Amino acid sequence: MKTLLRKTLTSILSFEASLVLRKYKPRVIAVTGSVGKTSAKDAIHAVVSTCYQARKNEKSFNSEIGVPLTILGCPNGWSSPKVWFYNVLRGARLVLKKHSYPEYLILEVGADHPGDIASITRWMKPDIAVLTRMSDIPVHVEYFKDPESVLAEKMKLVESLSRTGTIIVNADDKLFMREVSKIDKKKITYGFSHEATVHIDEVSISYTDSAHCLPQGEKIVLSINNIQSHVEIPDIVGGHLAYPFAAAVAVASALGIETVDWNKALKEYEAPRGRMRLVPGLFGSLVIDDSYNSSPIAVYEALKTLEEVTTKGRKIAVLGDMKELGEYSKTEHEKIGEQASHVSHTLITVGDASRDIYDSAIRAGLSEDRAKWFVDSVSAGVYLRDFVRVGDIILIKGSQSMRMERVAEALLEKDLKPEDYLVRQEEEWQKR
Repeated sequence: MKTLLRKTLTSILSFEASLVLRKYKPRVIAVTGSVGKTSAKDAIHAVVSTCYQARKNEKSFNSEIGVPLTILGCPNGWSSPKVWFYNVLRGARLVLKKHSYPEYLILEVGADHPGDIASITRWMKPDIAVLTRMSDIPVHVEYFKDPESVLAEKMKLVESLSRTGTIIVNADDKLFMREVSKIDKKKITYGFSHEATVHIDEVSISYTDSAHCLPQGEKIVLSINNIQSHVEIPDIVGGHLAYPFAAAVAVASALGIETVDWNKALKEYEAPRGRMRLVPGLFGSLVIDDSYNSSPIAVYEALKTLEEVTTKGRKIAVLGDMKELGEYSKTEHEKIGEQASHVSHTLITVGDASRDIYDSAIRAGLSEDRAKWFVDSVSAGVYLRDFVRVGDIILIKGSQSMRMERVAEALLEKDLKPEDYLVRQEEEWQKR
């Protein structure tokens, strides 16, 4: 019954959204990839909003029901029939009466299962398609034939571009670059590659002071058309986070937004929760909160960042299961365990699949007295509250269903409220 109701709602909302697109004719910037979609979407929205009325998906509502909700300007109804009824009614009003409407929509589009993007692009044709990164073993691969099938689904977004559409693609991503080379469309590239239109010249970590030596943000140098721009983003860390900002500058270039405008927008950018966000922790520690979700390439980058940061305390990696990897799960968890053994002073693993991270790290040489395994995130948080001390840096990451934000909550500085800093603090999530 629930499945039938969801399908019916999705059909109604998608139909209304398609009519709204036809009526108001906003320009659509659609973002996809296996990692970095939400950060790119947020950075693009920050830049486009400097010159135009723009709307983006809230959080990561990037599904076949999340995209129509964004177009209609409606909230997620969760389990409330009243809210869903309101959403359908609002969609009808937008179609039947004239209302003010954004000039641009920045839509994150995900693919959890085969056909997800294809079903959306039957009625939504983007003007600009932004491709972030594909990993060799992407998240959700469990539901596809193989990784190439995931890539093919992502490329449905590009194939649906309007006749005069533009592709904005990560020049460092071999898989996406291979695919877009087959398509005759205008392309703007971004990345560390020397051939990139928007080039990432330099990425470095900024620190609080020499006494504690804790990271406080990221410094990024970008260049386009031989003009260099320096941007400092507070409260996040990680060289891979330069990609979303470079993608936003590529969009700015496509739209003719001036350097002074996009530079100002990026400097005022607010880091999204649960994505390599720096949060003050107990006893003078620092949490790198990357608890929103997880995939092999994302964990690799997060651990690489943990290795790069300097601190007088310990480096602690808290890693939960990476879900939906299917037959690749054991191998990918073992790879992470080996990497973590060389990066972290202490390794905390959470969940059944993460037992493979733990075992692999021990085999790779990590001392057993510096590794712990817990069945759930609450238990790990309880242990860590008594373990952390001044100067420690704690990286927290895991798939959404592992609820790793509960570890972050346990380690928050006493005066901070979880709802102001962490993901999944809504009432619906708290019930789960």
